[in-house]
Amino acid sequence: MPPARPRATTPEGREQRERILQAAIERFTAHGYRGTSLDAVAAAVGISRQGVLHYFPSKVHLLLGVLELRDEETMARAEERVRKGGAAELRSGLLDTVADNQARPDLTRLYTVLSAESVAPEHLGHEHFQERYRTVRAAMSHAIREAQETGELDPGIDPLDAAILLIAVMDGLQMQFLLEPETIDMVAPFSRFLDLLRAHVAGERSS
Repeated sequence: MPPARPRATTPEGREQRERILQAAIERFTAHGYRGTSLDAVAAAVGISRQGVLHYFPSKVHLLLGVLELRDEETMARAEERVRKGGAAELRSGLLDTVADNQARPDLTRLYTVLSAESVAPEHLGHEHFQERYRTVRAAMSHAIREAQETGELDPGIDPLDAAILLIAVMDGLQMQFLLEPETIDMVAPFSRFLDLLRAHVAGERSS
């Protein structure tokens, strides 16, 4: 697959690329993917359409760049919490991710639709989402393992299995929220789900 993030080898190039991504985020959020043109993104940055295409060869590449940037920001916040608070911050990090997804429904919708379409091997985003899920599973497995070592989670649960299940719950809640945003709240149910896991651990300890 052509890279979603073409190389920008100079500081000026990297800054220009980031400006394009930020403009795309604002317009995708306000007008949706289909309602946003490359010309509109270019105009917001003050460059030509060809200037955008220099960094992102197509509109799909631009969307993949936005999604990658969003993933990086989410991962950076999670890693910072772990550095500051240790494994006990796993819960707050997961809840923060769910709350951020709920607060940004347009980008969340774009991400959900594109990830579903990418299950087709020929889709431009197929390799991107394969790698994305591998990275998230690995990072979450590591955080779960640390939480087990501190007694926050049941050590009898395989960290990778737990990571896969947590991701499945988060993605399932996300789909229900997108279908009925006025009815479904993602944060409270996910918080209660995490409480059930902790209550189970507490029960195991006392037995």
